[in-house]
Amino acid sequence: MMAFVLSLVIASFVGTVIWFLQNSIKLVTQNVFSQTWHYYTGLIPVFFLLGGSEIMNRLVSFIRSISPDIGTTPVSGTVSEHYVHVTPTEQLVTSSLYLLKQQFDYLLRFSYTKEFAVCATVIWAVGAIVFLAVHIQKYRAFKRSVLQESWICDTVQCPVKVIVSAHAATPMVMGLWRPMVVLPDTRLGEQELAMILSHELVHLKRGDLLVKLLVLLANAVHWFNPAAYSLTKQINTDCELSCDEKVVQEMNTENRRIYGETLLTMLEYGVMQRYVVFTSSLCSPKKAMKRRLMNVMKEKTMKKPVLALSLVVAIVLVVSGGAATYAAGTAVPTRTAEPIVIPTGKQDEGRNVYVQSADGTTVYYDRQGNKSPATVKTNKMKPFDEKTQKKIDELHGKIQSYLDKGLPVPQDITNEFTPEEIQAALNGISSYVYDEKGVRPYTFDRN
Repeated sequence: MMAFVLSLVIASFVGTVIWFLQNSIKLVTQNVFSQTWHYYTGLIPVFFLLGGSEIMNRLVSFIRSISPDIGTTPVSGTVSEHYVHVTPTEQLVTSSLYLLKQQFDYLLRFSYTKEFAVCATVIWAVGAIVFLAVHIQKYRAFKRSVLQESWICDTVQCPVKVIVSAHAATPMVMGLWRPMVVLPDTRLGEQELAMILSHELVHLKRGDLLVKLLVLLANAVHWFNPAAYSLTKQINTDCELSCDEKVVQEMNTENRRIYGETLLTMLEYGVMQRYVVFTSSLCSPKKAMKRRLMNVMKEKTMKKPVLALSLVVAIVLVVSGGAATYAAGTAVPTRTAEPIVIPTGKQDEGRNVYVQSADGTTVYYDRQGNKSPATVKTNKMKPFDEKTQKKIDELHGKIQSYLDKGLPVPQDITNEFTPEEIQAALNGISSYVYDEKGVRPYTFDRN
């Protein structure tokens, strides 16, 4: 249960980081890249919010596992000279996650962790269900109102059904499985009608209603995150901007002006229109309409160098999300205060490790993090001679330096020591696992 809570928090954190990063560079990209680029790259945070964080975390872990020597080879044999190569991006992300690590540490060391996880999961589930129920009910009421006084428009040639409704405030596409174009009950010129239908058909061809459904699901899953609401609003605006861009792409200045006047005409009818799920309306709120009109009159062409640069920036955003996900995953601390794993070789089936806390209490931890009391007999170690003890103290420092960096201890460092000497070197060190695979950090298994 706690694994789910931590995954949810990490996904929400990473999605927010990428959304914030996108908005930070938007002052530059707005004047260089197309609105379509902004629309589709706006879905990158949605990807991380809807499980992409877990996918990227596993991918990065797999890449690191098949490249064990990258960044892990020490330069010298002394403790003071041991260091690990870390990229600037990892350094920046790791430093920014210090507060998150502290919060995770406090959460996992809380006395009633299991009870807290159950309570948090229930609250989250209730919030998500209520969020979806409200939006679905809102859509059903809106659709019922639109269809109440409507009739099919047979005079318009369109690949989907076109209806005219007295309750439609603005032209729109409505319906996910059987989409239809809805027109307001107002007189429209032939050219205006053609432009309106072109706009709505772009929404249908691109599958914008399905995209909006995914955004809604991301907002429902992360209903507790204010950034998710801002992201939803931003994607809806970018959707209309990119659709306008597509419609006027081949138009001259005069036709662009007519298209802008059509938007202003519809603004009079749709000024009070609010966002409803499974719909995409031509009219936007006043604040967004000014931006749409300015964008319509701009003739922006994406040349090959700019296209290549836009692709690079999109890849950087995805990679940054992957780096933030992995860093957030490594920020998750152990579940108990100063745990010491005792490799007895007598673990029961289904159990992962034995953990002994500072007070001497020993418990089992399984893969889900569930614990149960355990009785483990340990043999008292005999004192070592002065020379051996000095070597053990040096090994202690080396092991501590690797574990502090979240890295496994290289086997060649411990090969010359006996298991008893290694166990002695581990005294006073917390959060580790020592078994046949060697010594490595003990982190909460979220699988």
